[in-house]
Amino acid sequence: MNIFSLLAFTVYAAEAIISPLPDIPLVPPVLKPNVTFGELTAARVTGQVLGEATTAAIPTSTPLPAVVPPSGTKEGITRKRNVTIAVLGDSMVDTLGPGVPHLQSKLTTLFPTTHFNILNYGVGATNAEYGLERLTHDYTYLGNHIASLVSQHPDMVVVESFGYNPFSIGEGALDRHWLTMAKIIDVLKGQIPGVKIVIAATIAPNAKVFGDGAAGLSFGPIDKWQHVDVIKKYLDSTVRFAQSQHLPLANIYNPSLGSDGNGNLAYINPGDHIHYSDAGRELFAQKVTEAIISNHLLE
Repeated sequence: MNIFSLLAFTVYAAEAIISPLPDIPLVPPVLKPNVTFGELTAARVTGQVLGEATTAAIPTSTPLPAVVPPSGTKEGITRKRNVTIAVLGDSMVDTLGPGVPHLQSKLTTLFPTTHFNILNYGVGATNAEYGLERLTHDYTYLGNHIASLVSQHPDMVVVESFGYNPFSIGEGALDRHWLTMAKIIDVLKGQIPGVKIVIAATIAPNAKVFGDGAAGLSFGPIDKWQHVDVIKKYLDSTVRFAQSQHLPLANIYNPSLGSDGNGNLAYINPGDHIHYSDAGRELFAQKVTEAIISNHLLE
């Protein structure tokens, strides 16, 4: 197993869910994950639990300002009374929870007369190419049959970076990621007329503690730095991709960076030091909502 093979523990809704990042092979990765959350949760019976890390003190996050519609817009007014939003990504999306409740709550508060149906299309241990495949192909995840994303005809799609599941390191890897993101946008626009799209760059990782507490992991300082360095390159590339293509951007990445260039621990799950803490989920919801409102996507 090389330095980019991870098994990460996270806690959501009082349950431990194992969320892996895939092995990074020397050849192009297969499009379907070899290991699912369901197969890995068997590790829970062996005594692999989060332990004391889950009760450690959590650093304080910066209070989030209220989301305020830009000048000239009307809060609470949407194009439709029923809005379906699909959120596409890897385990960073999957662990936001069914229905992405933080985002649901934020939008419902601002638009109380609109019903938001939010679909979580996150699959752990998968890269952007498998995200592209899932747009038009049904798949099975955790024993459940999931219809292709485009078959649900969402009004809006939030495309997360897949930055925590990078392609093989080497020349052209970031270009491959960029082009795959572009293909995702092309498919969405081509198959869902009028769809609104938001690009989301997830929280920044922290090289000091990356993977600490995750089942089966024991990274040394150099390994942690290497993981984090690559992930940050992908997140930065995602931000630049959205800007260059003039796509609405939910930039969770930069606001989650500390002054030392590491991810703010307040936004990172203290059990696995990879996925979102509750404050991190709140930050995700905040930035996606800001992107939706500032780009008038619901009017």
